[in-house]
Amino acid sequence: MFDTNVFGLFDMVSVFTPLLLAAASDSHHPPTIINVASILARLPYAFSAAYNASKAAVSSYSDTLRLELAPLGIKVVTLFMGEVSTGLMSADNISFGSDSLYAGVEERVKERSKQHAKSSVKPEEFAKRVVDHVLVKKPQIGTGEHLWEGSNASTIWALDAVGHRKIFDGVVKGAVGLNKPEVVKSILDKAESKVKRGA
Repeated sequence: MFDTNVFGLFDMVSVFTPLLLAAASDSHHPPTIINVASILARLPYAFSAAYNASKAAVSSYSDTLRLELAPLGIKVVTLFMGEVSTGLMSADNISFGSDSLYAGVEERVKERSKQHAKSSVKPEEFAKRVVDHVLVKKPQIGTGEHLWEGSNASTIWALDAVGHRKIFDGVVKGAVGLNKPEVVKSILDKAESKVKRGA
């Protein structure tokens, strides 16, 4: 996950920054790097910790890069991508396995994924909005450097801006069934059983 989302990004920026720097003086708009983070960099969605952490790393890296490249005339935009209807959201990608502590919530997680895939913005519309924002509405350095786009992105931005970090916990637990005492008990029972077998 980090190889693609983070270290791959580092390599791309290293390779292309000299080309952008060469173009900076000749361009009507500043050369722009758009790094794709995610609302999951801010929303601790259960069962996607590695993905969430990789996107939080992208966010932090982009903020630092923005400060470093602005004096060179290069703009950096952090795109906090909300839900977009792609194959990544497919319920087919979810498999906890029968031995998982969380096997009891797998169907709930799959169902949530199916519902959100149906109601999420289409990739073509998402791309059009991003291009319009970056190239048309706010092309200058110092403007539009944090873009929240895609289904639920505005809601997550607002809650993140004004709320305590734990504001998301109840919603996330409810979405995957971790708010149900019987589910929590089942998870604990399985964990204790595994510990006893391993001892």
